[in-house]
Amino acid sequence: MMKSLLTCFACVLVAVLTTTNVQADLVAGWDFQTTANGGTATAASPNTPKQYTANFGSGAMFLNGLNGSSDWFVPASGSANTELNAFSGTALNAGPGFSTTTSGAASLTIVNQTANSKNIVFRFSMAGFQDLDVSYATQRTSTGFTTQSWSYSTDGVAWTNHDAFSTIATAFEVKTLSRITALNGAADAYLRLTVTGASAASGNNRLDNIQFNASAVPEPTSILLASTVALGGAFYRFRRKR
Repeated sequence: MMKSLLTCFACVLVAVLTTTNVQADLVAGWDFQTTANGGTATAASPNTPKQYTANFGSGAMFLNGLNGSSDWFVPASGSANTELNAFSGTALNAGPGFSTTTSGAASLTIVNQTANSKNIVFRFSMAGFQDLDVSYATQRTSTGFTTQSWSYSTDGVAWTNHDAFSTIATAFEVKTLSRITALNGAADAYLRLTVTGASAASGNNRLDNIQFNASAVPEPTSILLASTVALGGAFYRFRRKR
């Protein structure tokens, strides 16, 4: 009987652990328009920000040389030779509450062949979260960046290559990274986007509706309670069969 109960408990515990985390939460999101939550809105050059607080959730996006990012050029006036701008966007990949306005300065635009090999760094926290899923909308002009490469880090110094997209459409499409588990529980988590392949000063990629989603790690007490309840039911059924 004891062996049967232990086997039953093991099966129940495995079932609880594998079914507890099914709801993904938005850790950080950028639609480049919503400011109600303290997020940063983008703007056309020469007023394009080089640092963006997440419009939803918590996190920051750097294009100013901080946290391992490149220092992207924005002129003091006008838009000549700028590497950052803001153009119309898309409703693709918009999460709950994201703006679906597509006109005006609705997406962050990275511009110019001088920005080849430059990178954007995202800093956020995965404390209490696991299984990071990243998705975003993007498009390129015919002379825009042809490759978008992603890597991750827990210190902003040592980076691990993760995914690279070498086919970017000329109309908005959604890109989704393969799930990242190496950042599970990291108090400081970093993602880096590096772009290459632009062939003209006007060549650009647009970025919009960036989502970082992850599953909340359940508290140990929640696992214990769920296991106890499930085991109690199993034990009751076991006694009835006997």
